[in-house]
Amino acid sequence: MRVLIDLQGAQTESRFRGIGRYSTSLAQAMARNAGDHEIWIAVNGTFPGGIGEIHAAMDGLVPAQRIRQFNTFDAVGWPNPDHAWTRNASELMWEGFLDGLQPDFVHVSSLFEGAQGGAVNSIGKLPGPRPATAVTLYDLIPLLNPDAYLASDWVRSWYMDKVESLKRADLLLSISQHAREEALGALSLDPARVVNMSSAISPHFQPRQMGEVERAMLVSRFGIHGRYVMYSGAMEPRKNAEGLLKAFAMLGDAILGNTQLVIAGKVSEIDRRRFDATAAQLGISNQVVYTGFITDDELIALYSGAGVYVFPSLHEGFGLPALEAMACGAPTIGSNTTSVPEVIGRKDALFDPRDPAMIAASIRRVLEDADFAAELRAFAPTQAARFSWDATALTALSSMESVAAGRPRRTRSWPASAASLEAGYRRIVESIGALDGDVGDEQIQQAAVMIAAGTADNEAVARGGELPAALSWRVEGPFDSSYSLALVNRCLAEALAARGHRVGLHSTEGPGDFEPSPTFLADNPRVAALHEAVKSLPAATADVTSRLLYPPRVADVASRVNLLHAYAWEESGFPQPWVEDFNDTLQGISCLSEHVRKIMIDSGVSTPLGTCGSGVDHWDEVAADPSYPVPGHGFRFLHVSSCFPRKGVDAMLDAYGKAFSRSDDVCMVIKTFANPHNEVHAWLAAARAAKPDYPDVHIIEGDISDAQLKHLYSACNALVAPSRAEGFGLPMAEAMLMDLPVITTAWGGQLDFCTPQTAWLVDYQFVRAQTHFHLHNSVWAEPDVEALAKAMREVHGSDPLVVRLRTDAAKRLLRRNFRWSDAAARLEQNVRDFAAEPVLPVARTGWITSWNTRCGVATYASNLVAGGSTPVAILAAEAEDRTFQDGAEVTRCWAQGEGEQLQRLEAEIDRLRLDTLVIQFQYAFFDFPAFAVFLKRQKQAGRVVIVMMHATVDAKENPRKQLRFIADALAGCDRVLVHSIHDLNRLKRLGVERNTAMFPHGIMEPAEIPERAATSRLRIASYGFFLPHKGLLELIDAVGLMVARGVDVELVMVNAEYPVPVSAEQIGQAVDRIARAGLQSRVRMVTGFLRDQESMAELVKADVVVFPYQGTGESASGAVRYGLASGKPVAVTPLAIFDDVGDVVHRLPGTTPEALAEGLEALLVAVRNGDAEVARTQQRAEQWRSEHRYPVLARRLETISRQLLRQRPLEPNSPNT
Repeated sequence: MRVLIDLQGAQTESRFRGIGRYSTSLAQAMARNAGDHEIWIAVNGTFPGGIGEIHAAMDGLVPAQRIRQFNTFDAVGWPNPDHAWTRNASELMWEGFLDGLQPDFVHVSSLFEGAQGGAVNSIGKLPGPRPATAVTLYDLIPLLNPDAYLASDWVRSWYMDKVESLKRADLLLSISQHAREEALGALSLDPARVVNMSSAISPHFQPRQMGEVERAMLVSRFGIHGRYVMYSGAMEPRKNAEGLLKAFAMLGDAILGNTQLVIAGKVSEIDRRRFDATAAQLGISNQVVYTGFITDDELIALYSGAGVYVFPSLHEGFGLPALEAMACGAPTIGSNTTSVPEVIGRKDALFDPRDPAMIAASIRRVLEDADFAAELRAFAPTQAARFSWDATALTALSSMESVAAGRPRRTRSWPASAASLEAGYRRIVESIGALDGDVGDEQIQQAAVMIAAGTADNEAVARGGELPAALSWRVEGPFDSSYSLALVNRCLAEALAARGHRVGLHSTEGPGDFEPSPTFLADNPRVAALHEAVKSLPAATADVTSRLLYPPRVADVASRVNLLHAYAWEESGFPQPWVEDFNDTLQGISCLSEHVRKIMIDSGVSTPLGTCGSGVDHWDEVAADPSYPVPGHGFRFLHVSSCFPRKGVDAMLDAYGKAFSRSDDVCMVIKTFANPHNEVHAWLAAARAAKPDYPDVHIIEGDISDAQLKHLYSACNALVAPSRAEGFGLPMAEAMLMDLPVITTAWGGQLDFCTPQTAWLVDYQFVRAQTHFHLHNSVWAEPDVEALAKAMREVHGSDPLVVRLRTDAAKRLLRRNFRWSDAAARLEQNVRDFAAEPVLPVARTGWITSWNTRCGVATYASNLVAGGSTPVAILAAEAEDRTFQDGAEVTRCWAQGEGEQLQRLEAEIDRLRLDTLVIQFQYAFFDFPAFAVFLKRQKQAGRVVIVMMHATVDAKENPRKQLRFIADALAGCDRVLVHSIHDLNRLKRLGVERNTAMFPHGIMEPAEIPERAATSRLRIASYGFFLPHKGLLELIDAVGLMVARGVDVELVMVNAEYPVPVSAEQIGQAVDRIARAGLQSRVRMVTGFLRDQESMAELVKADVVVFPYQGTGESASGAVRYGLASGKPVAVTPLAIFDDVGDVVHRLPGTTPEALAEGLEALLVAVRNGDAEVARTQQRAEQWRSEHRYPVLARRLETISRQLLRQRPLEPNSPNT
């Protein structure tokens, strides 16, 4: 039986009261006692309160992937009539989402929620079949006391709506016998539908000895000085807390002189004012202590130390606080009404709650009669032990089993699930479409997005779960040629079939299906049999469809689990449209190498990822053809590739010429084929022209057989493969199997088997990738030509025994981990992992950053956080000069600068139980030794740590702040994200390279702002903080030069004053310079700190936005992104800080006023004349904007963190073990 617990009762304000603790404790106990049942949890992501605590509470009891999060509208409160449509739509969605998880039973932990918003639940409002539903029944107090509780129309409507849902439930699980009898009397229900499951308290509640430390804590934390009477719980009228105040005041001076009344827990401001007024009237203000919100540990300490715990409630469903107090050994007295006697269990500990004098007498007896107090203390734990969460949970589950036995069981096969989800989707859409009320297009669009997201999440769950031992598996892609993809497809298909799976091999390619070669099928009967088998294996009924084809067509996959297998990619960037296709369609990607998996993670792929690697033992089946003539003489270096630019052949020819000359007994044999990207002849001609005695080279372009290729390997002495980027590098593996030493670049997919122990690795520098994809922020590795030449000389001149040590190690590694049977086993395990954990875990994330200050990093962080889909904790640096008021998510728990040891920060991270940290790094933020220790501690604690580096250039002025001091700690982080290629290379020189990635600055989503009316005057705008290196004084001079030359131009300087003296000085100089040049009518300065949209309103009215920087150590400019976001042409000075946006901005010829004037004038004329090159740059800029908007980057960063959280240590059978 699949039991789905709606745990919104632990999300709302109820989480601070007994209902929240009850809901969580019962869910934990049901999970502990589930047996063969599956326990699932549903939470509402629109109201994120308590979700982190729920995950923590269920850790180890319910797998994280079974805690499902759905979203609804947030405007769902009952007081506002305008919220009726969004509330009704949300209830229909919520019921549909829960049903889509295909539970046998839904258990609503707290139905009477959401009066003011903050939760959405209902039963039976969505038409059609629904799962059986149980509701925890706490009480029906408002129904029985309508005058006190249901006085207003909206409250009555809300409550009675919930009562109708309650009546539609299949099972009511009461928390006490009294609550059951109340329900039977008030609702006229079948007694079999109402079961008393009782209640209990957490085993955490136990007596605690109050030593000196605990007593001191009570004094310092709460102001409790000695003996005290205690109460905890809600403050609504039925709780009778005011009756307790009156009773306490009647205890007499002898007791009041040394006794306090402690009211524990969160008290609303309204209730606090009311109680304060009552206490003042009674003359006991100085004796009343309000603790405010407290932790469970603090509550236990208070219970344990209480002289007496009083529970004066007039009406209860159970009375959980009284039971908690008794479990902690507090002498406990309470009301003689409703369910409270069940809990307290002694008549002599009961009183009439409506009689303050009787309450006072009971309190006085406990405080003055030591024997009676001792008797109550001894009795309390024994009575509490009668109530067990395990017993409660077993009662609940047994009752559900009885109801479920009379209903048909759900079928969760993939075909049945797919049909059910499709029908459920239609039911939700049609039901919402039939709702009454005015509704706007925006709300309909929001509902459509939420329905689609909820359905997609449920589809991922339906596809998941345990797969059968023998899988039906379609392998799709080309397989009938020597093409590398075809080789992988047929080898994997055969290896999967050898593992006992039912495998079909389907012939298709990126553009579509095609018939395989009949000749190939005739020559390969095993492959032909697999191709024939696919005809009886339709995709809709297959367990798995895995594809390898180009381009990667995925939209039409139709099996339960759909994935790409042995997927390869090379450069660090990846096409975002493909990312979106993968995320929308696939259940996983099994990558060809760890290099590829890292690229997928860094690109924002949200489908689960694994690595299957490749097999190489097919090479053993090839018999060499010794008759094939191999050109050249002496020591033969071999290169085998397409000679695409990424293969590094130009660098190889350069290095070869540096390493050897014609007089050396060496030659280079290049096996390639003619193609549009292959310029090997031109590269060779250039190399020979540069060096008259260039060594011998032979190029083979014609087709040769595998047998001839194998002989070519055997006739050569070393393989050289200085690739700029590789997905795997099969020729290198083939060479290793032939005992050839391999020289290759120390970056790429080949590193899974090319290690310092198995190959000769060549150093490199990161450079921008030059491919036909023209991807922004994409890099590859430029091999160091001198290092490559040195490696070639080393291999040529080394002792054969030394070479043999590495070649033997290489062959052992390949034989151990890179057989096709190994790849198939890993692929199968990937598929089972994808099904077991179909959705990435939701991270509990903390951002360590500056916040709400005049700081570019703070702005960057706030925009990324705002664009995210899940709430985060902001662990901000202390700051007095804040731009806006902090929100509830912000905790200021560290100070910028040296000497800060970050201990408060660590404590806050622990308190919030965060599992992921996103850290914004600037040199001024941290004390470097302390920061290094902090990073290492967080990794030791098992957290995902992502550091975003906003600068990587060490300042000479402060030798204590050099990156080398934190390099080791950075290398241990999960990701170090940077903004430029220069950053990558600086970190690489420090040994931080395997975990780095480019992550750009973002741009805001500009509002629709009308542009200024057409005018002959040209307008330039500048943007950013008013600081010396920004070149703003030089820009004023440049405008003066343009005006002097007759250019009709004006300048708007949107440059806010930065809170440092030098900024004010610069502004003063600018004012003087404008006045001296007579530019007052042409230059307008805006130096106040504007909101983003106010700044954008100025920029969109310009013809050109300029950033005339003079020099900076920053890695990239955040300000230039705002200029690009405006959609206007952006001009920049020729500095490295703008390299990452180099092809979407217009470079000025220099940084001097003269160069600025010359460049700006030419650009303005070109803009006005519709210049073609300007238009092309603007087209690239538009594409750049689509990929750099903050919501896009925020989703990508969230996905990166979730992928890193999902990553598991590589298994022993993993390819790079």
